Amino acid sequence: MYHIVMRTKNREHFIDEQVEWALETFMRKKAHDLDAWLEEFGGWHDHVHILIRARPSICLSDVYGQLKGFATWSVRKRWPDRVFAWADGVYAVTVDPENCEPLRAYIRNQRTHHNEGTIESNWEIKDSP
Repeated sequence: MYHIVMRTKNREHFIDEQVEWALETFMRKKAHDLDAWLEEFGGWHDHVHILIRARPSICLSDVYGQLKGFATWSVRKRWPDRVFAWADGVYAVTVDPENCEPLRAYIRNQRTHHNEGTIESNWEIKDSP
């Protein structure tokens, strides 16, 4: 299992609740096509968190590259008048499936954590200096 965090280019505030729902739908479809399982998804204005289960034979960079690419294409097709792009790179770590319930809850409740200021810095993407 992998915890992946992707942010929008220049930290643009593009991801409202409607876009978040669409991104989750697009990424679930692409994960299925890759024979992977998107187990949790949550977003905030400028980033999304994903908990995904993938076979070890699938290269992690292929997984997040395909998810980012398909989501970008799908968003641009659905909202052609809006500019959308992901920042280069991602935050990605392996996760122990038996001990990830706190992370699952954190991902599911992204909007609440950011609204209330209860974000967990260990699970958030870091900006480059």
